[in-house]
Amino acid sequence: MQVTCNACQRSMNILDEKLPKDQAFSITCPGCKNKIKVDQHLKTPDPPTPPQQEEALDTAGMAVDQEEFEDDELVIYDENDQLALILDETNQSAWTQALESRDYKIQYAKSPEHAVHKMKITHFHFIGLHENYGNKDLDNNTVYKTLIELPMVTRRNIFVALIGKNFKTLKNMQAFQKSVNVVINEKDINKLEDVLKKSISEIEIFYKVFKETLQSMGKA
Repeated sequence: MQVTCNACQRSMNILDEKLPKDQAFSITCPGCKNKIKVDQHLKTPDPPTPPQQEEALDTAGMAVDQEEFEDDELVIYDENDQLALILDETNQSAWTQALESRDYKIQYAKSPEHAVHKMKITHFHFIGLHENYGNKDLDNNTVYKTLIELPMVTRRNIFVALIGKNFKTLKNMQAFQKSVNVVINEKDINKLEDVLKKSISEIEIFYKVFKETLQSMGKA
């Protein structure tokens, strides 16, 4: 589908499989940052556009919002951007500060269902989850269930940090038992930046060795 910004006239091609079927959505123009509302019910055939004016977009990092979450907008990220999803309303500002210092691009969700929707259409490199997110205990948390059921090839590319009152910060055994990368006690929220620096660095080193081993075995 071709979309043209009504502010700067920039043309964008978006893969049809990235679009919610027969639903309205919005995107932000990567040029002028104008918000564009697209109603597919009113869609007309794409007019021919001179090659020099047409821009083919890499949609790997795009998030397409469905009418169910109509306040969302499609966000276009650079290929090397690191994306984070924060699911902890109580400590949201602390997460934001810690992750922005590591150059993450951050998103938030309105509900567990909204969070799962975002996870289906956007690859997040980092997810910060409170054990009682959505006012549910962990075992009944929709987001947590979705994470632990992900295929391993997908899950290993997401750093999951779990925070709550029932964890001992950086306790590897607890993290292993919960199938996450790090657990954090809420009392240590003021140390969040240091905790993430240590735990993310350890995981990066581990997977660097893991991937090099796979390559040496011809399995990468």
